[in-house]
Amino acid sequence: MSFMTEKKVSFVPILCGGKPSVQDMEPISVEDGSHYSLSNGVLPSLGARSNRAVILNRCIICPFDPLYRAWETFLVLLVFYTAWVSPFEFGLLQKSVKGLSVADNIVNAFFAIDIVLTFFVAYLNKQTFLLIDDQKMIASRYLKTWFLFDVISTTPSEIVEKIVPDNIGAYGLFNMLRLWRLRRVSKMFAR
Repeated sequence: MSFMTEKKVSFVPILCGGKPSVQDMEPISVEDGSHYSLSNGVLPSLGARSNRAVILNRCIICPFDPLYRAWETFLVLLVFYTAWVSPFEFGLLQKSVKGLSVADNIVNAFFAIDIVLTFFVAYLNKQTFLLIDDQKMIASRYLKTWFLFDVISTTPSEIVEKIVPDNIGAYGLFNMLRLWRLRRVSKMFAR
């Protein structure tokens, strides 16, 4: 056992597809469960940050970009506004009120901008942990997941009032669909 602590072997990079030999590995203590480890030369230490820039395709936004994170934080503030106003509108109002309607439409405009932006934001592949920056893959994923719900929750209530008959009471129910935006809060805290 003493040969493991005395012998120091330098790390030699292994090319893709190659198999490491015992000479390529650094000896570690037996208490860790294995005699050899590649982690010191291959993996960064836990919690380490890379100073390498992420290079993405043209017109694709990195989800870790500080400006995009600020945009998401701003949208979360708008979600809190929606969560506060929507139950009030659902419970107390039968028709839209002018001032409240203007504020709702301004909030809806920001979420409409975000719908367009989402088509240009790279996403993290859950199997490979790589950023996907292919425009078609981003659009396909968004259209299959959240797009329809985002469009419905962003549609102005005035349009819904004109389309849906009065006896359904769609104004309040439609405003409750805006609470769908609350998923952004959980998404933000999940990072």
